[in-house]
Amino acid sequence: MRVTVLMENCTPSSRLLARHGLSLWLELADGRRVLFDMGPDEGFLANARALGIDVTSAELAVVSHGHYDHGGGLRAFLDACSEAGRDVPVYVRDGAFDEHASGTPAAHHAIGIDPALAADPRVVMLRGTREVAPGLTLLSTGRRDHPAARSNARLMERVGGELVPDRFRHEQSLLVSEEGRRLLVSGCSHGGILNIMDAAEELAGAPLDAVVAGFHLMDPSGGTVEDEALTRALATELASRRARYLTFHCTGTDAFALLRDELGARVGYLHVGSRVEA
Repeated sequence: MRVTVLMENCTPSSRLLARHGLSLWLELADGRRVLFDMGPDEGFLANARALGIDVTSAELAVVSHGHYDHGGGLRAFLDACSEAGRDVPVYVRDGAFDEHASGTPAAHHAIGIDPALAADPRVVMLRGTREVAPGLTLLSTGRRDHPAARSNARLMERVGGELVPDRFRHEQSLLVSEEGRRLLVSGCSHGGILNIMDAAEELAGAPLDAVVAGFHLMDPSGGTVEDEALTRALATELASRRARYLTFHCTGTDAFALLRDELGARVGYLHVGSRVEA
């Protein structure tokens, strides 16, 4: 599977836009294409054009969770598909269009995605695990055997009229099975990358060969990064598994440096315009 980053926090090119957010273009070995996340706005479309990519040619699209930096470009994508005369299904987890916020109940700002888009017939709401195409399975997990990053602490959802700590039931990840290999694609891994990996490996019945994911080891709105000891502990656990890791966005460059100390060449950091074979 080839991964091209259409949107991320930074770019080395004056031709490409950078935003706080994520959008990935996945090209499978059999030629199928998947759009995974759409960044905070229409910027990912401009980057795709600059990179010679027609995102409306995707077989399907995925919004990993209900935060604007991953689904804010959904309307722009749907409009682009309409202009191209193509109906691309967009898979979204149940609850993704609910209210989400960052901060405290007393002082917070909205970080959700436009709930009006839930009514679009191309948006497919999922519950549970589903194979959405041969070799492509969307999964969500509530397992918390491993602790999630502390940078989740400021993230909230509205339940029963009150803002409470987000349980991330609206988060989903993509398991790709192709040519005897198993690859996991995750947006921010708010539920904890190790918990998501465990769920994916249980589903696949075998270890993962590659993980393409943000690890959420920083909180940009709170201006904090994950504790160094906890990041090093995560790196040690990741190193004990056989996968190769490609990360970006919410991992942060400070945490990446610590991961690199332990994992060496088994971990790489992707930015806007990166094209790699996973």
